[in-house]
Amino acid sequence: MPAPAEHTEQAPPRRAPHRDPRRIYVVAAVLLIGLVVVAVRLIKLQVIDGDQYATMARRQYESRVTLQAERGTLFDRNGNLLATNSTSYSFAVDPTHVEHPRTLAAAFQRALGGEQRDWLEKLTRDNTSFVWLQRKVTGLAATALKDLDDNGLIIIKEPLRHFEYASLGSQAIGCTDIDNNGLSGVELFYNQQLRGADGFMVMQRDSRGRRRPDADLPLAKPEHGDGLVLTLDINMQGIVEDELRKGVERAGAASGTAIALDPRTGEILSIASWPSYDPNNPSVAEQSMIRVRAITDTYEPGSTMKIITAAAALEEEAVTLQDSINAEGGEYQLGNHTIRDDHPMAVTSFRTAFQESSNIVFAKVAARLPAPRFYKYVRDFGFGIISGIDLPGEARGEVKKPNEFSQGTQEFMAFGYQLAVTPLQLVTACAAIANGGVMMKPHLLKRRISKDQEIIEEVIPQEIRQVVSRQTADSVRALMEGVVQHGTGKEARVDGLRVAGKTGTAQQLANGSYSKEKYNASFVGFFPADDPQVALLVLLDSPTNGYYGGQVAAPIFREIARRIMGVGATPAEPQFQMAASDTIAARYVAAAMLHAPELRGIEADAAGEIARKLGFRVVRRGAGNIVMAQSPMPGLQLERHGILALETDTWQSTGGLPNLQGLPLRRALNILNACRAKPKVVGTGIVQTQYPPPGTPIRASMEVRIEGRR
Repeated sequence: MPAPAEHTEQAPPRRAPHRDPRRIYVVAAVLLIGLVVVAVRLIKLQVIDGDQYATMARRQYESRVTLQAERGTLFDRNGNLLATNSTSYSFAVDPTHVEHPRTLAAAFQRALGGEQRDWLEKLTRDNTSFVWLQRKVTGLAATALKDLDDNGLIIIKEPLRHFEYASLGSQAIGCTDIDNNGLSGVELFYNQQLRGADGFMVMQRDSRGRRRPDADLPLAKPEHGDGLVLTLDINMQGIVEDELRKGVERAGAASGTAIALDPRTGEILSIASWPSYDPNNPSVAEQSMIRVRAITDTYEPGSTMKIITAAAALEEEAVTLQDSINAEGGEYQLGNHTIRDDHPMAVTSFRTAFQESSNIVFAKVAARLPAPRFYKYVRDFGFGIISGIDLPGEARGEVKKPNEFSQGTQEFMAFGYQLAVTPLQLVTACAAIANGGVMMKPHLLKRRISKDQEIIEEVIPQEIRQVVSRQTADSVRALMEGVVQHGTGKEARVDGLRVAGKTGTAQQLANGSYSKEKYNASFVGFFPADDPQVALLVLLDSPTNGYYGGQVAAPIFREIARRIMGVGATPAEPQFQMAASDTIAARYVAAAMLHAPELRGIEADAAGEIARKLGFRVVRRGAGNIVMAQSPMPGLQLERHGILALETDTWQSTGGLPNLQGLPLRRALNILNACRAKPKVVGTGIVQTQYPPPGTPIRASMEVRIEGRR
C-alpha cells in the first residue's frame, strides 16, 4: 500500500512588533530638549557672554604693554640742560612661561647682587602672570641682562630721569619717582605739563609664549611732555651754593638758605639750601634736604623788618631821615616789656638809628602810625600772603590783624618779632624797594616749549602793586647803602660795587620762650645799588661761631655779590656775567649765539636729539653708543644752527682714556663702561680728578679711579 502523504501544518504569519507611540514622543522630546539646551548654551556663550570669553581668550594670547611718554626736558635761562632722560632697562617675568628659572636667578644675582633664592622666588611665583624683577637698570648690569633669552623674561626699555648738575639747584628743580612722576620742586608743580600721556601697544603670544608685535592690533603712541625753560641761571646757582656751603660751615650753622631774584621782573635767579641732596638718588636724602626752605619755612625776621617799618613811616610822613629820636641809652620800658639795643645810643637821627639798627627807635617810630595803617603796609609788602610762586608747599606766614594786637605788638613787629615770614617774602619785599616801590610776582618758569621747540607759553613779568612811592623807595635805598658803608653791615661791602642791605638777628622760639643760644642770622639787600639787578637774602639757622647777621651772613652776601658781578675775582673763579639787556640773560629761543651743552657720557641718540632741540646741527662720528667727546666743548659759544660734532668711539681710534674731569659721576661711569674699564669711585657729584690721566692707553679691565665732589 502506498505510504500515506505526510501532513504539514503551515505556521501562521508573524505579527509586526507593537510600537508604543509614547516612546517615540519621549525620545523626540529628549532630543528636542537637548537641542534647546545646546542652543541656549551657544547663545549664552556667543551672544550674552561672548565678550567676556573673547576677552579671556585674548588674555591668553595677547598682552598690553605701556609705552611710557618721554618726560619734558628742563633748561636754565641760558639754554643749559638741567634735566633730561636717558635710556634704562626694566626687567619682569611671566612665571608661567619661564623656562630656566635657576639660570635667570643666577644671572640677576651676578648683575644686581642679592640672594639667588630671592630672585628664584620671584621667577617661580604662583598665581600671577607678571612680576617685576628690577626697574630702571643702567650701565654694566643692563648690558649683562638685556641679552638674556628666556620665553618668560620681559625686557622693557624705559626713560630714566637724569639731573645733569646733581645737587646744584636740586631743591628748586626737584626730583621724580621710579615712574617719572614729579615728587618735589618744579618737577612736581609742573608734573602734568612735563609728564605727557603714556601710550600702549598690544602684543600677541606665539605658541611658545613669546610676545610679538602685530601691526593689526591696537596701538596708541605716547604724547611726550613739554619742555620748560626756567628763570634759574645755573652758573649763578653754583656761586650761591658754593658760598652758602662755605658760610654755613664757617659759622657752624645747622643750615643755610639763600635766594636771589631780579627785582625788575620777579624772576628767580637762584634758590638754595644747605645741606642739599642729589635728585638722581633722592631715596637716601632727608626730607629737610629736599624741601624748598625759602618758601616752606617761616621765621621771625628780626631787624631786616626795619626796611618795611622805615618805608611805611617815610611814606606816611611819620618821620624824616633827619628827625632826632631818643634811643634811651639802650634800654626802654614799654609796659611790661623791656626793649634793648645791642648798640646803646642817646638822642640820634633816624638815619643813624637805621644804620646802627636801634630797636628802641623803630619801636617808637612804628607807634606813630595807626595800627590799621601799619598793618596795611606789612600786608602790601607781601607778608601773611601767598606769593603764588610756581613751586609746591609755599607757606603763608603769620601776621596778626589790628584787632589781635596787644600791648607792644606793633612795636615788636617794627623790628621783626611777633610775626613769621618766609625767606621768599622778605627778599620780594626788599626787591620792591630796589624796583622803585613796585612789587613783582616771583616766578620760576620763563617759557614752556613743545618737543619741536615751539613756544607754547611765554611768562610775562607781572606787577603786583605799587607799595610805596619811588621817592620813599629811593630814601630807603639810601638808608640801606648807609648800613653797608657805615653801619652794622660793613662786612657786606664790596670794593668797586655799590651794595644796599640790612642785617638781621633774631632769637628763636624754643618751648614757648626765646632762646639765648639759638638765633637766626640774616642779611638781605641788592646790588648794584644805583641800578639794582639782583636782590639777595642769606639766612643762617643757629650759627655757633658768632650769631649776628652782620657777622656771619653779611660775608656770605659779600662773596656772592663779588663773584656774580666779577668784581675783584681771580681768573680761576667762576663768574656770573650780567647781560646788558633788561632781562639779564639772552632769550633762549631767540638767541643768535648758544652755549654748547654738556653731552659727554650719554647715549649718542639722546645726545643728538638734545643738540637738535637746542638749535644745533649734529655730526656724529663713530659707531659707538656713548658720546666720548664733543666739539665745541661744553660751555663754549656756537652760532644757532652751527655744527656740534659728537665723537662716540674716540677711545677706540686713539686708544687713550677720555678726559672725565668736570662730568657728573654717572656720565663718567657710562664712558668708562663703554671703554670696558673698571671704575673705582670716590665721593659724589662732579669728577674732579681721575687716575690714570686722560690719554693713558686703555687696557682690558684696567682700573680707573675717579674722585667726585659736590
